[in-house]
Amino acid sequence: MFLRFFVFLIVVSLALSAFGQNLTTIDSLRKSLSEEPTIAQFDLLNAIGFEYRYSYPDSTIFYCSRAYELGKRIKVDKNLSKPLSFIGLAYANKGVYNKSAEYHEHAIQVAIDQQDSVQLGFGYNNLGRMYFDGGDLVRASDNLVRSRDIFEVLQEKLGLAYVYRSLANLYKSQDQFDQAVEMSTRAYELRKQLGDKRSIVSSLLELGLIYESMDNTDMALQKMRLADSIARQVNDRVTLAELDLGMAEILFDENQVDEAYAKANEVLTIITDLSNQKLFIRASLIKARYLVTKKRYTEALVIFEDIIAKSEASGNLVYQIEATHGASGCYLALGNHSKAHELNDRFEILEEKVKNTDLQQQIERLQFQLQIEKKERENVLLKSAQVKNESLLSAQRFQNRLLIGLIISVTAAMIIFWNFSRRRKLVNQQLKAQNHQLSELNDEKNSLMNIVAHDLKAPLNRILGLTQVLELEGELSPKQKEYIQMIKNSTRAGSNLIIDLLDVNAIEEKGSAPVAASHNLKEWFDERIKTFQLAADAKQLKLEAANNAPAAFVTDADFMGRIFDNLLSNAIKFSPAGKTIRVLVFAEHNVLKLVISDEGPGFSEQDKQLIFQKFKKLSARPTGGESSNGLGLAIVKTLVDRLNGNIQLESRPGQGASFTVIIPALPK
Repeated sequence: MFLRFFVFLIVVSLALSAFGQNLTTIDSLRKSLSEEPTIAQFDLLNAIGFEYRYSYPDSTIFYCSRAYELGKRIKVDKNLSKPLSFIGLAYANKGVYNKSAEYHEHAIQVAIDQQDSVQLGFGYNNLGRMYFDGGDLVRASDNLVRSRDIFEVLQEKLGLAYVYRSLANLYKSQDQFDQAVEMSTRAYELRKQLGDKRSIVSSLLELGLIYESMDNTDMALQKMRLADSIARQVNDRVTLAELDLGMAEILFDENQVDEAYAKANEVLTIITDLSNQKLFIRASLIKARYLVTKKRYTEALVIFEDIIAKSEASGNLVYQIEATHGASGCYLALGNHSKAHELNDRFEILEEKVKNTDLQQQIERLQFQLQIEKKERENVLLKSAQVKNESLLSAQRFQNRLLIGLIISVTAAMIIFWNFSRRRKLVNQQLKAQNHQLSELNDEKNSLMNIVAHDLKAPLNRILGLTQVLELEGELSPKQKEYIQMIKNSTRAGSNLIIDLLDVNAIEEKGSAPVAASHNLKEWFDERIKTFQLAADAKQLKLEAANNAPAAFVTDADFMGRIFDNLLSNAIKFSPAGKTIRVLVFAEHNVLKLVISDEGPGFSEQDKQLIFQKFKKLSARPTGGESSNGLGLAIVKTLVDRLNGNIQLESRPGQGASFTVIIPALPK
């Protein structure tokens, strides 16, 4: 059910985007274009760019760049920031958040220079929306509140409708549904006053989505049915189809399958594969799922396979996943177990691909936030450099005056020199204070990262606990047990990633030094190796150990434990069943040598260039479905360096790998 609701959210969001792009309007505007440099041409170029912003953002950039240059040439006294804001929206829709931020900030500055309060409000709203899409909710909230305050003072209804909608999305993302409903309702009431029926339909759809997120299906359907009645007045067939499909998907999830099937069939009489493939596939999915409920598996299978082919051609992973899962179930019901198993494997691969895409997007959002923070630090440093340069210029002027003062009188020279020294001391104090402030900002960033990581860790631990409760309840089918195991594996993988991120941050930022102490490494390694025997046995691997470690050796046992655990767990993770893993430990001349060898896939030459870098996944893949986040070897390299040692790799593709770690004894 979650997957189907996820599909619904995606496609309805696309539908809301489509409201902002009217192809008939675009054609009409383009026909009105001419080469005459007038304010009317400036407004036309902006209007065309705005209509293109969702589906063809590059066209928005093209037309609005022309509008901006034209506006500067004819020296418009208002609205010059508008094309810059539209370009910022286009870059945000393309996912290029750095460029988007630059254009939005430029638009805000132009609006301030022109004293254009309306466009300043829109500029802050658009910048807030961009930060929201980039995952920075703090900056999003700050800019949206500024926009709201401006529009409320101006009583600008159109602007207020936009910013209330933005705030509704912000509250909804934080599960603050009461505030989200309030903001969305305000936007809806304002759009009713403005009389734009397409915007009214959009507001009702947004309200329906919020109520569906609250599991209030009755209110969600009520808002969508009201939107449907208004859309029929403007006779927008595509919008009506979107509404019917939205209601059909909700009705199907509420087990009102006959009514859902009727609405899907109605959509299929309006929409064809050629006119709107996404709507066609959504309606076809409902039809196929309905046939499955009626045990008409052969008919459903034909539809599922057609959807798989079309979604593969268009690259739509969400539809591929649902259709592949449905087809697998049909083949299973028809007794074709081999084909069902094949499709189920493909379904799991596609799901993993979606998870990897989501993780990549999260990483990109984090990188964007870090770049913004870096830019802000650079601005502070630039200001400090400016103060320093001004100080140097002042110093030069004072030196010239000093020379003149020496000619006039020694007393005047002493006074000038004293004044110069006092000013230099003041500037140094300012620079010292700014450096201290930069250090505090960096510490705050590190604390924020740790807080976020721990807050992510808590829900993962709760999920893991709930799976254990489900197992204790008993009476689970084999398939349910399989799903629970998949949840546990995914949860542990996420938790391990957070732990590794915290370790990397702690090691790099705090620069933790090793704690020297004497340890009986002979017993220590024996115990450590035993803990990995079960994991090796589970994968049918032979673990051979030659432990000649000294009974007394001065080192940091915690650092050594992380190094050994990461290397041995990697050897187990990437070794095929039936292979042998060898561990050799010995000491020579107060230097400990640890060698861990396996018969796995080995490393390519390209792998060797990346092997100790963070987040670099290499060509080899775990053989037992384990997770790999690309941090383990980076942590190993950092810890070995902290122990004043070195690590060496010998490997060829397909011939296994051997890591040799050389650690000198630490001075007590």
